[in-house]
Amino acid sequence: MVNSITVLLAAYNGLPYLHDQLASLRAQTFPFRVIMQDDGSSDGTQNILRTLSSEDQRFVLGQEQGRHLGAAGNFFSLLAQTSGPVALCDQDDIWRSDKLERLASAMEAAQLKYGEHVPLLVHSDLQISDENGHVIHDSFFAHQHWNPQCCSLSQLLVQNHVTGCACLLNEPLRALVTGRSHAGTFMHDWFIAQTAAAFGHIVFVPQTLAVYRQHGDNTIGASKTGLFRRVLKAVAAPSKAVSRIRLNYQQAEILLESYKDILPPEEQNIIRAFLEIPRKPKWSRAILLRKGNYLMQTPALRLAQYIFT
Repeated sequence: MVNSITVLLAAYNGLPYLHDQLASLRAQTFPFRVIMQDDGSSDGTQNILRTLSSEDQRFVLGQEQGRHLGAAGNFFSLLAQTSGPVALCDQDDIWRSDKLERLASAMEAAQLKYGEHVPLLVHSDLQISDENGHVIHDSFFAHQHWNPQCCSLSQLLVQNHVTGCACLLNEPLRALVTGRSHAGTFMHDWFIAQTAAAFGHIVFVPQTLAVYRQHGDNTIGASKTGLFRRVLKAVAAPSKAVSRIRLNYQQAEILLESYKDILPPEEQNIIRAFLEIPRKPKWSRAILLRKGNYLMQTPALRLAQYIFT
């Protein structure tokens, strides 16, 4: 049973949007507490968090409050400060009041299916809004042209579609992620999704349970351009495309190093075979990508992947 959820809120210079997010948290219909941790803001964010923690006992400050750890580092720090089911929370979104309730229900169903001791990640669809909170796309996955069922380890080595603010982790997954090194990890949600795929299961909830706000200060988010334009941009700026492809391999190396002593043999082989592809002759790389199912989700982006790998 999921009786309560700890929400992990990472904040950094979030003054323009933080009040909306905090209000949506306070309106949740499922039992929760929130650990809030500022990343060294200079805009008054810390004062908002301190005030709320003194007014509402469900909201507490993190142990590394005010220390600049970066977005991924802040979340990894928060994950180590609690136990039990945890939901990740950005500072600038707006949650539906039943978000935690629906994720908890999906987690309970997943635990009945796979077992309570199996690492599990549950995540939902999102609406996309502009900086003022006005919805501009009804579905994050439809907008990105992504299939949420493409969640095997091989697929997640090349493209992450699990958004941190949509996630609920069970305790086995939280403990597994927390007990390992994350040095050099690009983004926390990508590492967590890969971990879940390697050791357990990822479950998708098709409902849109939050408004995913896009603005100029997003660390990373939904693409603001159409699919065809994304490919054209990649072809027009090959150095950026190559850097993005290299990032996949850097992340895979970090994943392998983090878990190499406990990774099941099949998952080890998946990662090691992927890491070998850039060392192979150029003509054979597309074949190996297809053979190993290391493929981005849309034909146009796969074409760019074949060109720049």
